[in-house]
Amino acid sequence: MQSIKATTNSQFSDQTGKVSTIKEWIKRHPYIWFIAPGLILYSIFVIYPIISAASMSLYYSNGFGDSKFVGFQNYIELFTNKEMSGQFLNAFKNNILLFGLNIVLVLPVQLYLAYLIHTKIRGYRFFQTIIFAPQFITSSVVIFMGTLIFDQNIGIFNHLLTLVGLDEWVRNWLALPGKGMYVVFLISAWGGIGFSMIYFIGAMKMLPEEIFEAAYLDGAGYWRRFFHIVLPLLRTSIINVVIISYIFSMTVFDYNYLLGGISGGTDHSMDVMTLFFYRVAFGANGAMGGTVGANSIGMGTTIACVMFVVILIVAIVQLKLLSRKEEN
Repeated sequence: MQSIKATTNSQFSDQTGKVSTIKEWIKRHPYIWFIAPGLILYSIFVIYPIISAASMSLYYSNGFGDSKFVGFQNYIELFTNKEMSGQFLNAFKNNILLFGLNIVLVLPVQLYLAYLIHTKIRGYRFFQTIIFAPQFITSSVVIFMGTLIFDQNIGIFNHLLTLVGLDEWVRNWLALPGKGMYVVFLISAWGGIGFSMIYFIGAMKMLPEEIFEAAYLDGAGYWRRFFHIVLPLLRTSIINVVIISYIFSMTVFDYNYLLGGISGGTDHSMDVMTLFFYRVAFGANGAMGGTVGANSIGMGTTIACVMFVVILIVAIVQLKLLSRKEEN
């Protein structure tokens, strides 16, 4: 009897000790109360859906009936089924094309526009407002305005070509075979060019004025200050914008869906991975080969998981580049 009582007392003391240890740990780390609400919400709306999608990708399921565990068979089918792999690789290629166009053509323009406004050229406030204005417009309105420019019948662009005598160039720019992503790029670039420009302006305002004054006294001209002072000091900001541009390019949906429909335009020329995912998981075009018709949710979550891994790899590369920059 005494041994049982002693055991009970020891268990109670152990539990009490654990509780007191937890209380002491919380007292030593009071910031946990500030982190906990955000962590709970993040776990519910981000971490849990990711884990749930990863789990669902291992099942044969259409989202309504019984699910059958198939392991990695969905992933194998995605990359071995001719129809599936062809559409997936085409969509992925279009995502990469959009990202490349944004980095090569849009990013330098955003940097230079930010530099112009930072140097306070005449009317810089007006230009800053005009360039940033599309951010206050929903993407559907931006796309509609883009169709008013490139439409074959009512488009302003074709009308201008006719006025300057280039009638042979008049065509339906929104349905050019193999050129759909360039139209998506032009419209999305106009709609989003002001976002990163404002980001660069903020980063330039944080640079010490003494550096520019010293460079000016040493005889550094306008372009020399831009290439030898501004760009090197904005390296971290540029890397962040590159990553933001990559995430946008890999997750873009509304532009391609509204311009090309669920099929991704003529010959899938506007197809991207998010649109491919939507078409497989929720589309009503029928089976596209293999088990996709009856396995829409299983295959759809498989595509979503592949997209997540692709974006995650680039995010890890970003962290490596930033940590290396801090070490240097």
